[in-house]
Amino acid sequence: MGQNNLLNEKNEYEKNKMNSSNYKEINVENREKAAKEEINKWKNDAERFESYRKEWNKAANDNHLPDHPLHVDIELSDACNLRCKMCVHGLGTMKNVGFMDIGLAKKVIDQCVEIGVCSIKFNWRGEATLNKHIIEAIQYAKSQGILEVQINTNGFPPSEGALIECAKEGIDRIIFSIDGFSKETYEGTRIGGNYEKLLKNIHSLLDWKKELQRTKPFIRIQMVRTKENAHEIPKFIQYWQLLVDDVRISDVTDRGQGNSLSVGDQIAVGRRRCPQPFQRLTIGRDGRVSPCCSDWDQQYIVGNVNIENLSNIWNGQKMNNIRAVQNELKHDTVKICKDCYVKESYVWEKNENNGGD
Repeated sequence: MGQNNLLNEKNEYEKNKMNSSNYKEINVENREKAAKEEINKWKNDAERFESYRKEWNKAANDNHLPDHPLHVDIELSDACNLRCKMCVHGLGTMKNVGFMDIGLAKKVIDQCVEIGVCSIKFNWRGEATLNKHIIEAIQYAKSQGILEVQINTNGFPPSEGALIECAKEGIDRIIFSIDGFSKETYEGTRIGGNYEKLLKNIHSLLDWKKELQRTKPFIRIQMVRTKENAHEIPKFIQYWQLLVDDVRISDVTDRGQGNSLSVGDQIAVGRRRCPQPFQRLTIGRDGRVSPCCSDWDQQYIVGNVNIENLSNIWNGQKMNNIRAVQNELKHDTVKICKDCYVKESYVWEKNENNGGD
C-alpha cells in the first residue's frame, strides 16, 4: 500500500475518532488492525470492499447520504431456539414468530443487486439458520453478485453441519454470539444453550477452513458484556484472538430488561446523530421495512418490499423524516429514537462513581 493511502487511512481514522460517541470499546486496537488486514484477503474484490467500507464510515460521521443503502438486513427468521436474558425472546415478549418466504427473500436480493447494495445479512430478531431455506438464500445472493453475505448465529443450527454448508455456498462472514468463557456463565445467560456443543460447532467450522486452506468465511466471535460475565473477558479475548478473524466485546443494551445487567462503568450523557438511517435498511420477515435494527416492534414502518422497491423506500419521505430527526438531534420526537438501544446514537462518558477505567 502506498504512502498516500496510508496517510489517507490515518486521516480518516482520526476524523472518525473525533466524531465518535466516546464509547470505549474493549479490544478496539486489535479489531482495527484486523479490519485493515482483512481488506487484502478479499483479493479481487478488495478495492470494491474497501470503497464500500469507506462510504460506510463517511455516512456514519458526515452528513452524507449514499444513493442507495450500503447494507440491508433481511430477516429470514424472527424465531429463536434460545431464551437469552438480554433479549425479547428470553423476556417472552416476542410473539407470533415465523420465517420469510424464500421467494420474498430472492425478490429482495434481486432489488439489492439492481441498486448496488454491497452487503446483506440474513438476520434481525431471530436465528437465521432456523429457516430451512438459509442455504438456498446464501447461494442465491452470492450467485447474483452480492459482495458480502453474512449471518449472526447463536451456533445452534437445527442440523449438524449446517454452518459448514453455509461456508461451502460462499458465505463471507459468520458472527457467533458467545456471552461467556465458562459453561456456568454462558449457560446462565443464553438459556437453552449448551457450551460444549457450541464450542464443538465452532471448532468444526474452523477445522474445515484450515483443512481446505480457506480464507472465508471470516469468523467473528462476540460477547455482550454484563455484570455476570465481565470478569471472563480477558481470557475470552486471549483464547479466541488466536483462532478467529475478529473478537468483539459490546456492552449490554436495554431491550426491555432494564439496566439490571449493565456493568455501569460508562454511561450515556447525551444523544448524537445515529448512523443507521444513512447506511442501511432493515427488512422484517413479512416484508415490512424499518429504518434501523432498533425498531424491534416495527413501530416506524418506512415501506413494504411486497409492494414497493428498495430505491423508492430509501429515498422516500419517511426515511428522510427520520434522517432529519437525527441531523437535528430531535430524538425525543420519535419513539424508536427516544427508546433506542443502538450505542452509536449516544454520547458516552466514564462513570467515575462506578470505578470505570
